[in-house]
Amino acid sequence: MASLLQNLWGDFVEKLTGYIPQLITIAVILVIGYIIIRILTHLVEKFFEKAKFDRGIETFIENIVKVSLWIVLIIVALSNLGINVAGLIAGLGIAGIIIGFALQDTLSNLASGIFILFHKPFKVGDWINIGGVVGGVESMGIAACVLKSPDNVKITIPNSKIWKDTIQNYTGNPTRKIFNLEVGISYDSNIDKAIKIVHKILKNDKRVLKDPEPQVVTKSLGDSSVNIAVRPAVKKEDYWAVYFDLVKTIKEEFDKNGISIPFPQTDVWIKETPKAKKRKR
Repeated sequence: MASLLQNLWGDFVEKLTGYIPQLITIAVILVIGYIIIRILTHLVEKFFEKAKFDRGIETFIENIVKVSLWIVLIIVALSNLGINVAGLIAGLGIAGIIIGFALQDTLSNLASGIFILFHKPFKVGDWINIGGVVGGVESMGIAACVLKSPDNVKITIPNSKIWKDTIQNYTGNPTRKIFNLEVGISYDSNIDKAIKIVHKILKNDKRVLKDPEPQVVTKSLGDSSVNIAVRPAVKKEDYWAVYFDLVKTIKEEFDKNGISIPFPQTDVWIKETPKAKKRKR
């Protein structure tokens, strides 16, 4: 029994001794490969610091580079052990194709996420409209973006849907024009006087920008009113505060100056038939 164990140990030591050169080579490859990976990763990080890309893009690409380099390093190490890596690479390729078909939607979201991060149609904190869904951007991920609706509902939208749809960014520019504020005055009221009053209100509001010049124009003749469009430009953060204040102030100033804002009215004409006239007689 002792001799059997001694022989097994001798065979193990002999085989291990034969593998020592290969093990040393693999250890050197792994150490050098690790150093190269660290250097290349550091260079990628420095590149992104200078390019000032979005942090989401940086993290994604850094991880892709790191994983790819480690895969190459492991394949090189295995080939030095005498393992046939051609079959392994072919297997990885087939597995990649199968996984690609299975995760088609996910990969579409990932690709769209990269496009969004590179093109930057919006950023965290912006208020946007994507296909009728309105909300503030809370986070931007590789697979999906999270919005918060005006009534504080959390909305998660896949990146592929975002990239295929129309994106309206309400806060994408430093300034914004109030475009949908209209005031109706009665047909008996003085239009020029009403416009002058609105201009004065806009002039006295320091939040209203002088350039571009505010527009106050007669837009249309409605069924019950003459409609005046009020279009001042403001800083994006002042938009809703100015909008609500203007509605209130215009109403108060019109009341003071005898400019009436009419209710919708409908005139009904009743025509008597010949039979009804005969009955009256």
